Amino acid sequence: MTRLLKSKAAPKMENAPAPRRSSKRERTRQEIYRSAMRLFAESDYDKVTIEEICAAAGVAKATFFLHFPGKSALIAVFNEEVTRSLAERLAGYEGSAEEELLILVSVLREAWELNAPVMHKMLSDFLDQPALVSKAAVVNESVLDLVTHIVERGQKRGEFTTGCPPEMAAIALVAAWSAFTAWWLQNPESDTDEINRGLLEFQLNGLRKKT
Repeated sequence: MTRLLKSKAAPKMENAPAPRRSSKRERTRQEIYRSAMRLFAESDYDKVTIEEICAAAGVAKATFFLHFPGKSALIAVFNEEVTRSLAERLAGYEGSAEEELLILVSVLREAWELNAPVMHKMLSDFLDQPALVSKAAVVNESVLDLVTHIVERGQKRGEFTTGCPPEMAAIALVAAWSAFTAWWLQNPESDTDEINRGLLEFQLNGLRKKT
């Protein structure tokens, strides 16, 4: 299992290739996100204003707020970028569902750590706003969808117990990872790889089908 965790390093998200553009609204949303991430990388998250993001993206301030309630809400698109790339990588993967979850956790961790200076401040800003925290499920929606599909496949293959609906299992897994991410915010020097693996192993003990 350790071999799977040493996956190819995830690219810094401000340089990631643009996803397939399905609508003008999505193109605008992506342009705002990419412009913001470039500014965060060049300057400091706390110093970058929404006005500067709008100028870089070529949109009005009102347009920004049509897509995001604030700077920290951009964290949702960050998760979407990572999970979209990961879903493409896992397409046709022939390993077990457990291995897929291990890869997912590893890639998410790598992406967050590669963007650590920005993500620390963005997450801290997000957690300091109760109105946004109450919408945390939306932030993790793309991750939840991917985990749900992985768990569902594992159940169909007989790898995981069917005693828990895949959606509920995914919520439990993602909630634990979200709690870990908040902990990482306070303990940035910790061995996140080892702790992440231990946390996932603990969770998988409840998912594995007993023989």
